[in-house]
Amino acid sequence: MATGRATLADVARAAGVGLATVSRALNGRPDVSEETTERVRRAAAALGYRPSGTARALRRGSFAALSAVVHDQVWGWWEPVLRAAASATAEAGMHLFVHPVTSGGDATDVIAGLANVPTEGVIVMGVPHQEALREECTRIGLPVVALDDSAHTLHLPTISARNRAGARRMTEYLIQQGHRRIVFVGGSTDEFVPSWGEGLFVEERLAGYREALAAAGIPFRDELVTGWADPEDESTALVGQLEELLRSGVTPDAVFCIADLVAPAVLRTLSAHRLSVPADVAVAGFDDERAALIVDPPLTTMRQPYEEMGRLAVELLQREIRGEALPVRRFELDAELVERESTRRAANSRV
Repeated sequence: MATGRATLADVARAAGVGLATVSRALNGRPDVSEETTERVRRAAAALGYRPSGTARALRRGSFAALSAVVHDQVWGWWEPVLRAAASATAEAGMHLFVHPVTSGGDATDVIAGLANVPTEGVIVMGVPHQEALREECTRIGLPVVALDDSAHTLHLPTISARNRAGARRMTEYLIQQGHRRIVFVGGSTDEFVPSWGEGLFVEERLAGYREALAAAGIPFRDELVTGWADPEDESTALVGQLEELLRSGVTPDAVFCIADLVAPAVLRTLSAHRLSVPADVAVAGFDDERAALIVDPPLTTMRQPYEEMGRLAVELLQREIRGEALPVRRFELDAELVERESTRRAANSRV
């Protein structure tokens, strides 16, 4: 006697086909032969496989929706991305559900629960462990795309900004302003916090910084790349390694923050050493999230293409829902330099 509800994996084993084939067969996709479709349906009937009755009825009716899974440790950029995704789904006559993953929770468990939700596809935002998410979405027959720039190894179609090119552009901008001694804060973190995943964006942004220096003939100096002890706490009083650098007598022309949320602590550290921004030191960031606008002075930054990212996520899911097999690769979009009051042309640059 069965001890639990039959799953897509059970049907796949019984029918001798893959999970994706089961999902397509049960949804009546034309790319599955009649013979295979019949075999899958017989296996499902024999096992008593039954998706959520409510979800199935709604999917076959006029209601259509997508789901976005967001970890609560993902910083402020998720909100403008979801606004864009919500607009795109509404324009397509669909709805967008948002499913938060609470601190200590597991995104895979949240996705497993979507088997009982009337949703057609999933956007996962900044959630690590893509392989487990891929397996769970395949098991319940849901297309999935990720918005993430931290993973080295991809298991999902993944959207991100061009981090290396963006960091290079920002460093070039600072150099064009006359700055030569540019400190990069956040690039030497030895252990990444969970929401930073494998830290790919850290490596890419640091690489872009180094490329711009090399192109300008400015030697790279290890001591000008500092870590940041608590990257998820915007209330951190001071950036320890930056303070040590300043105490050693090294005064930068500019500071490039790996992310905007580093900027508040950087500004406090500079202020503690009686350095004015931008008169003494220019400060720039990356992301253009809320921290860039609430600091004083407002932050020059590289803006991630939030609108394009949200809309592309919906577009890719719609293509998968129509039966297109998307490649597992990174879809990269250009970041945009936004100039604000925290930077200005240096009157007397120091070499």
